[in-house]
Amino acid sequence: MRRLMCVVAVLGLFASINVVNASDETRAKGSAPFNVEFERLSSYLELSANQVDEVYGINKYFINQQKKSLKSSVEERDGQIRDAVYGNLKLMCKVLDDAQYRKYLVLLNVTNNNNHLEGDMVFPDVYMAER
Repeated sequence: MRRLMCVVAVLGLFASINVVNASDETRAKGSAPFNVEFERLSSYLELSANQVDEVYGINKYFINQQKKSLKSSVEERDGQIRDAVYGNLKLMCKVLDDAQYRKYLVLLNVTNNNNHLEGDMVFPDVYMAER
């Protein structure tokens, strides 16, 4: 009876470990590291009517670039994420004014730090990014 209980406990432990690992892999592979609802981004940056369409397109393009990098090998992924981030910043710099751009950089860095703490995929720090 004691052996049976030990076997059941070990099997339960292995099953729970596999479930946790599977959910972590799904989260890491299935979602972009920086994926925010556009309405919240628009509200946070206080976009003008002229900026809304351009920022929407840039944000959509950025998310697509991140998802594309998730499909590549681990060696290529870092470079692709870096290119996506800096390409995004270049485009946003043209559309946003100085105050909005600073707020956007803060948002990217906070999101990146949170992803780093949660063990998700992160992109390079952009706190030094210049206009």
